[in-house]
Amino acid sequence: MYHNLEIKEKAIFIADSHHHGIYKNVLDDFFKYLLTLDGRQIFLVGDIFDLLIGNVEECINENKLALELLEQLSHKHEIYYFEGNHDFLLKNLSYFNNIKYFTLKEQPVCFKINNTKAYISHGDVYLNWHYDLYTNLIRRKNVVLFLSIFKSFIYPRLIKYLNTKKNHYKKKYNDVVENRIKAYKSNIDINDTAYIIEGHFHMGVQNIQNKIKYIGLPFFYCKKKYFVVEYDRNYCLSFKECE
Repeated sequence: MYHNLEIKEKAIFIADSHHHGIYKNVLDDFFKYLLTLDGRQIFLVGDIFDLLIGNVEECINENKLALELLEQLSHKHEIYYFEGNHDFLLKNLSYFNNIKYFTLKEQPVCFKINNTKAYISHGDVYLNWHYDLYTNLIRRKNVVLFLSIFKSFIYPRLIKYLNTKKNHYKKKYNDVVENRIKAYKSNIDINDTAYIIEGHFHMGVQNIQNKIKYIGLPFFYCKKKYFVVEYDRNYCLSFKECE
């Protein structure tokens, strides 16, 4: 999906903060910090919340403060939100009225950076048919309704399970990057000078393979790091520590 939009200098990228109101997390403070900045682009690249499903009241209530801050940010900054595997079906929430929201089916989304195409997704695209089946099922209305009805039993257990899964990507980064680039090239017409920008794999790496520039966004939950765009003749994105 191509959007005639350019990634601007000083744009901020954050992924995998896995925020939840029931345990301590720095996302609220980070959102407050972003409110002090002059207007810029903010890319929230999935799994910003540990479990946030549209129409599940429990999810909304337990993340209300972060959602209210996000809504405030949307009135000051240009925000792009990429649906993750922990946060989805959010497009119709009132908090997202001023946010450009991309569902999983719309990803990767193609932007421009330095007149080069940049493909952005949470990262859970082009994996395998098992995962595709799961993502389709979990987004069905009857499944969401089931979760809502039995939330007092299912919800705490699901949160506990998800909290144990945050560090499950242990493969060598180079192998992951190579496989991800192959997956993109097998599914879309991607040129050899493009960028691929993803979260999901919790890597925090920049890698160039066959001229394609792969950027695996850092695991904000653990590392408290994010990307800030800095234009340069050789490379456009660099790490910046969150203070």
